[in-house]
Amino acid sequence: MQDINNSNEYDDYLKSHVESYMVTEFLGRGQYNKVSFTSLEDAKRHQDQIKSNKPNARIIVYGLSKPPHTNEIVSIAIG
Repeated sequence: MQDINNSNEYDDYLKSHVESYMVTEFLGRGQYNKVSFTSLEDAKRHQDQIKSNKPNARIIVYGLSKPPHTNEIVSIAIG
């Protein structure tokens, strides 16, 4: 792993290893709708479509990162 000095650098490190994106919408107590995308543009487009139909929707885009320092997938909020 690179020399990382703060959380912003770690976030940038994770973002540089994102392999796919997940749009997650909160539907209610413990219920979520998740849709996977291979590009950030497609994920943002889907997020915008949901927001245009449901302006109060609670929705976020996550990057699914596979950094070389771990065997696990690490999710990072993109927006």
